[in-house]
Amino acid sequence: MAEATATDVAGSDVGGSAGADPPGESLGERIRRLRVDRGLTQQQIAEPRYTRAYLGAVESGTRTPSAPALAYIADRLGIPVDDLRFGRPAGAAADLTAELAAARRALSAGGLDAAERALADIRRRADQYHLAEVSGWARYYTAEVHLHRGAASAAAQGYDRLAAGLPDGAPALHAAVRARQSYCQLVDGNAPRAVAILSDALRALRAVPPVNPDAELRLTNALMYTFLELSWRYQARRLEREAIALLPRVTHGEWVAQFYAIAGQLRRDGELDEVERYLTEAGRRYAELGLTREIALCHWARGYVLRRAGRPGEAAAELQRAREILRTVGAVLDHAGATLELAEARRREGALDEAGQLAEEAAVTAAQCRHREAMAEADRVLGLVRAAKGDRDDAVRLLSRAAERYEQAGLMGDVVVTCRHLGDLLREQGRGGEAAAVLRRGLR
Repeated sequence: MAEATATDVAGSDVGGSAGADPPGESLGERIRRLRVDRGLTQQQIAEPRYTRAYLGAVESGTRTPSAPALAYIADRLGIPVDDLRFGRPAGAAADLTAELAAARRALSAGGLDAAERALADIRRRADQYHLAEVSGWARYYTAEVHLHRGAASAAAQGYDRLAAGLPDGAPALHAAVRARQSYCQLVDGNAPRAVAILSDALRALRAVPPVNPDAELRLTNALMYTFLELSWRYQARRLEREAIALLPRVTHGEWVAQFYAIAGQLRRDGELDEVERYLTEAGRRYAELGLTREIALCHWARGYVLRRAGRPGEAAAELQRAREILRTVGAVLDHAGATLELAEARRREGALDEAGQLAEEAAVTAAQCRHREAMAEADRVLGLVRAAKGDRDDAVRLLSRAAERYEQAGLMGDVVVTCRHLGDLLREQGRGGEAAAVLRRGLR
């Protein structure tokens, strides 16, 4: 697996591309320099459409060329008109896009400081060369750095600022930003808003054909994931069928891998061969792209399915591997989530002390990052551990708080599961009336 490190980004051409314009060069000066570099006279550039005197006035700055004149001069010089207008070095867009990919790999591998520095430099040069979409992607990945560190609020602010000034004609970037805005709402405990953002964005995208397949897949992936979090499996499987039809036309390799990773988690107990096929394909694609964190998410996904298939030992091995990688790359929220999943697997194996320690570790991170779902999940696992150890009063307190937190976040499937656990515990204590009320709450 090819992995980028902090050195990969720091060693890239972050100081500016070769052939960059001299600082403060005017348009006329640029035309003169490029003409002289090519060994051409003013007459050779200007005629037959314009006069030598006209080009001389343009080069001296006493005349501003019209759009048709500038396009003509650029063609005579053999360069794209926008490269001439904005003083872009040859291949600037392609060079900056390659640097973005390197920064993306470094971010995934945990080289956060180097990635952040590289992204700031990419954005500066993209703004200088009026490459709005490249600048937008640099800002997007800067917000991703915040999210990777567990600073969900700072990330959300970055996505919101970017959403307010997205360039036209960049549907994939628009979709990526909407997907992340939705995810931040989910982290903040507002699942209905998360669904609304994605549903509205997908509806708006499909309303204006031709629909960009990359943008459509990114939004569909995000909505599938959100439905999975809400336990709306039927809706998620319907979206999966729609996404499969898009795959042959999608060019964004990371989002194809993301589809396989999410779809693999939708499989049930009798589909473990399909789970393995999907997650292996996702991991292979992520490895080809050099995305370390995302490979860890495949291990987490495999553990997630195995734990629900009643195979906690196998699940624990996958989840432990995910935890190790996520700790290494500094993916704070993901590490907490995998830790909670591992805690539940170990609880089901009867390793109550370890499960409790893991859940308490994750609870600290969840509280610091204000990750509402993780806070609720930590309460539920700890409540079940306390119940198994005989501390039923504390178990009731924790499970009650978990149900409340899940309900506030709009995660009703988890409310039902938690109420069932809480109702059973209350009934065992002879508190039938309270148990009935809790179970009725779950039914509602």
